[in-house]
This record gives sequence, C-alpha cells and structure tokens, in this order.
Amino acid sequence: MKKMTGLLLAGVIAAFLSGCTTYHQAESFVTQPVVKDVHKGMTRDQVHQKAGSPASVITMIHAKGVCETYIIGHNDGKPLTYFVSYNDSNRVMNYGFQTCTEYDTDPQAPLMQ
Repeated sequence: MKKMTGLLLAGVIAAFLSGCTTYHQAESFVTQPVVKDVHKGMTRDQVHQKAGSPASVITMIHAKGVCETYIIGHNDGKPLTYFVSYNDSNRVMNYGFQTCTEYDTDPQAPLMQ
C-alpha cells in the first residue's frame, strides 16, 4: 500500500512540474510583441511597426478581409502560430493562437470529432 501511495504521489508531483513548464512556455509567448501589443482597431501599419513582418498573408474565404500569421516560437519542435485578421479598412478585427487558415473556417461545416 505504501508503494502505491508513493507512486501516486510521484505522479502528482510530475504532473505539477510539467504544468509549471507549460506555464513558463506560454508565459514566454505572451511577451511577444504581436501578442502583447496588438489590439482590435489598430491599423495594419501599426501592427507591422510593433510585430514586424508576418510569416504568411492570406485573403480570407469565409471571413472578410486579410489575415496574417506570425510564428512566435516553437513548442515540441512545432511552430507556435498567432494570427491577426484585418477588416476591409485594414484595422485589426481579431487575433489569437492559431493560423489564419485555422481561423478562416466555414462556420456551416460540421465539427470534426
């Protein structure tokens, strides 16, 4: 019984410590200029002054406007992306932790399970 309790405690500690690592990784991405300094209503030029050039730019199909994807780091060897979308007036409409392609999805499409 003591051995089982020890294993359970070790598992809890390992999970806690891995959560701390994940938190510190996420915290470091929040300090990126595109994440901390970009806000709705900013112009595209203002975003580029703060965040630099994006990795890719698309004209959205399902949403109106243009969308730019930034690579803000890597997590487990995969690029961590952040998108900024603009309306027809080139003002920030939305932003978040995904690519423009992931953001510009068909709202009528069935959810994949």
